Amino acid sequence: MNKKKSIKIIETHLRNYRSYKVAIRNLQNQLDLIMPNVTTSYELKEGSTGVFKIWSTTEQVVLDRLESARALQINEQIRNYQIIIDSIEEALNALGEQERLYVELRYFEGLNTERIADKMSCSIPNLFRLRKRVLDRLSISLSNVNIVYGDL
Repeated sequence: MNKKKSIKIIETHLRNYRSYKVAIRNLQNQLDLIMPNVTTSYELKEGSTGVFKIWSTTEQVVLDRLESARALQINEQIRNYQIIIDSIEEALNALGEQERLYVELRYFEGLNTERIADKMSCSIPNLFRLRKRVLDRLSISLSNVNIVYGDL
């Protein structure tokens, strides 16, 4: 994948960060409707692909009520969004304070370049240098998101 496309994907994920969090809550609500008396959890251990666990007092009720294909699909969407969210949060933690502030203002709050420069008390050229540095660092730390979830 070329660098320009990689950066575009990262910026899209950053802009959608808050929406991914909302999507997880909404998908979980939908899952709760599909499986009302079933307790579900998703367990991801290092070195594994994860395990979807279902508990119920009556296995047959679970099998009858579980729209398994849909429930598994919803859980997969939740897992994908959670991986993106966790990856972004981990990448942001590796950034410096000014770099993190730039990401928050630009991608989470949607401010334009002039407003960001004003809030950060820096010139536009300095802001563009900061942007390049941030996106270079994020393209490395979020490479897993680009490869696996580029088209999500």
